[in-house]
Amino acid sequence: MILDKFLNLEGTSIQGYLHLENIGIVFRIESKNKKATCPRCGLKSDKLHQNHRHLVKDLPLSGQPVYLQVNRRQFKCDNCQKPFSEKLDFVASKRTYTKRLAENILEQLKEGDILNVSRRNDVTEEEIQRMLEDIAE
Repeated sequence: MILDKFLNLEGTSIQGYLHLENIGIVFRIESKNKKATCPRCGLKSDKLHQNHRHLVKDLPLSGQPVYLQVNRRQFKCDNCQKPFSEKLDFVASKRTYTKRLAENILEQLKEGDILNVSRRNDVTEEEIQRMLEDIAE
């Protein structure tokens, strides 16, 4: 699909999208992978346990805010018998924004201050602080 290429998130496909007035564009996306790797033992599993939808802020598109409604699936490991969430390459664990948005914001900080960059990108100063901490690690 042309939108998959346009969004440029490898390994994902767009299931649909909405344009919400005064909010932005929300893309519903899923991983194309049928299996995920267990973080405990390293074995791949295709046993779907649950679906979890997360809203993640991404780079704007034509001046419109963009959000990704990600179906982060939870699998059950055949070996460990424990559930685990699939890893997504484009968003860090426990974050509500994409890695590329964080990189873009950190670039903007070179020529601006946290308050103005947070206002311009509709993110909190705390989120920018977390981005800086993530980069420092």
